[in-house]
Amino acid sequence: MAIRLGSMVINCTELDTMTRFWSAALDLEPTSAAADFRLLRGRHVNLSLQRSAAPVSARDQMHLDLYTDNQQQEVDRLIGLGARFVRHVDDDPADDWVVLADPEGNLFCVCAKPAAEVRDPGLRVEAP
Repeated sequence: MAIRLGSMVINCTELDTMTRFWSAALDLEPTSAAADFRLLRGRHVNLSLQRSAAPVSARDQMHLDLYTDNQQQEVDRLIGLGARFVRHVDDDPADDWVVLADPEGNLFCVCAKPAAEVRDPGLRVEAP
């Protein structure tokens, strides 16, 4: 079992403007053009942009997506470390994630991903 940082997500209202800026700023390749979400891929890190219907506050502007091949075990481990369960989103078979809050209330997601995708280069922690 492993877990790694899959993507940093920036909530924004101007998705096209932000896509152009961050793609150029960090030499990332946009790989999706959904109306409400963009994934910008890099060699070792991804940046995601997510449209927010309302103006974003400082607390809700950014969150982490953690990829794991054993979602429930990682959720349990993170809750044991002090995270708080917020909600489970699994309405799309291709996307399954659990939203947790860190001890200060900052939200992050634990995303179910195939083992090969979790073990790709990137920031990762091998769980005990």
